Amino acid sequence: MFLEIKMYIYVRIYPHGTQLILSIPQCSVGHFICSYCCTYQVDSKCHLCSEETTFERCFGMEHVVESVTVACSNEMYGCAETVTYYKKEEHKEACPYAPCFCPESGCGFAGPTKVLLEHFTTQHKCPLTTLPDSGTVSLCLQPGLHVLQCTRNSYFFLLSMASEPFGHVISVVCVEPNRRKSKFTCNLSYDCITTGCCGSTSCHIRSSSLSDGLPAVYDLILPKGKVSDDANGIMLRATINQQALSHSRSCFRGKGPTSALQQRPDTCDE
Repeated sequence: MFLEIKMYIYVRIYPHGTQLILSIPQCSVGHFICSYCCTYQVDSKCHLCSEETTFERCFGMEHVVESVTVACSNEMYGCAETVTYYKKEEHKEACPYAPCFCPESGCGFAGPTKVLLEHFTTQHKCPLTTLPDSGTVSLCLQPGLHVLQCTRNSYFFLLSMASEPFGHVISVVCVEPNRRKSKFTCNLSYDCITTGCCGSTSCHIRSSSLSDGLPAVYDLILPKGKVSDDANGIMLRATINQQALSHSRSCFRGKGPTSALQQRPDTCDE
């Protein structure tokens, strides 16, 4: 027979974070009660013995429940840690083994960021550049994916360049699991050797596990007619900063060909 005990989970807030505190209430006779009944239904009466009572914490049962541990849901990706079962979701959100996903069509690979980075460079032959401490790299950009590796960090950046009917489009994303808010900004500038056209943009870098593929938003558009159709002649300079922008400045920006062309000014040459 399986006995399910519902319980209180308190959250205690400290300057360095939060701590979950387990609490299982019992009546004066020793009957356990779920948190919902204790709060809303019983009106200070035990649901089993109907005695008027004051519910107190049962520290013995709390210790029993706290001894129940489960494996991390990222065990298949290499996490060997076991956690108290009611802290499973808390651990999952901070687990360094949480998977990121390969966006290449038909691939389906998933794994921690370190393993995914190796997958990009070995299986898909993506070029890799180590991001220096200055945060600035200069690249002769090729269509496809380009990995920017960060030393001593669990995340990396992925530059994507594609050719569209209206020009070359570039996006940048920080590949890491669990994070929702942007913590990086990027300055992108380009210089086309053959046409002499140049331009720049500043943007917030999205963080993603790539579970939904590459971002659909373009951070920089190199308009057709102003740059060479040969991407080999395009030099891209990217500077990544860990600070917020007061606003986002962009020469070309959009979520697709139509919106990009509608927002495109006559020129962005500097």
